[in-house]
Amino acid sequence: MNFTTRRWPRPLAALVLLGLLMGACSAARAWSQQGHRITGLVAEQLLTPAARAGLRALMGNSDLGTMSVFMDRQKDALELRVPGSREWHYDNRPVCDAGARRADYCPGGDCASVQITRHYQSLIDPHSSRDERRLAVHVLVHLVGDIHQPLHASDHGDGGGNGIKVSFRRGDGRERRTNLHSAWDTDFVRAAFKTQDERRIAQGLVSQVGAADIRAMQKGTATQWIAESYAMAQDSAYGRLPGFACGGDGGPSGFAADRLHLGPGYVTTATGLVPKQLIRAGARIAHVLNLAFAKQPAKLPAERTAR
Repeated sequence: MNFTTRRWPRPLAALVLLGLLMGACSAARAWSQQGHRITGLVAEQLLTPAARAGLRALMGNSDLGTMSVFMDRQKDALELRVPGSREWHYDNRPVCDAGARRADYCPGGDCASVQITRHYQSLIDPHSSRDERRLAVHVLVHLVGDIHQPLHASDHGDGGGNGIKVSFRRGDGRERRTNLHSAWDTDFVRAAFKTQDERRIAQGLVSQVGAADIRAMQKGTATQWIAESYAMAQDSAYGRLPGFACGGDGGPSGFAADRLHLGPGYVTTATGLVPKQLIRAGARIAHVLNLAFAKQPAKLPAERTAR
């Protein structure tokens, strides 16, 4: 399958932007709004002066924390104008089939790994309209965050964990009942930090790593970044579930219980992975924007490993 850049007609681009500004909010989320805003606020600290100036000229005074939740808030409106865009938020690579071809789980290029590349090209294309470039920024800031949630890089025939009911004990000892995806999106993010001040959390994450660590995080391609999250899904998000197993044919397997209880070990492991993934996401959002708004915009590293 050829995942070439899809250029929208100019009138459609304008309609998309208008619809995004006026559309109703979607209830679906990927990372919680808190998690996304933290990634944006991390990225904001790591922008070059050129990227900071370029973003202000294009996007106005909105900060990256605010921009990071735009795609979730306006998911329904965009889907009406660009069918398939709801699928941009994830790569549903089967967790029990590491060799699956992207063409099989990303029909038409409607998945995060393809859309990150596609919208980056739109952002740096001198022929793109202002509306197309503004939309590209929103897409990039959001999707680069999305791919660091392990259940946005994997699937087990359950909508990335949306179809798995779970329960666990929160820090206050009360039982929490939800689905696995929501637990990773929201509950484990809240549990990972002592404060709920998102700006302080972002500042703390950046202060805990050095410049060399940031540069190391920023290496690689979007496909390789997703592969990190996929490995976490195999090892932790799915791999540590009670009764989890891959079937002999590599397909989904059922669970003995209707609702799985996540023990303290599972919750501790998941909570510990959240800060690592949020700082990685923020560093990489900044990297993508720094490349795009450089005096000579650079291409993203070639996706040589994509299939």
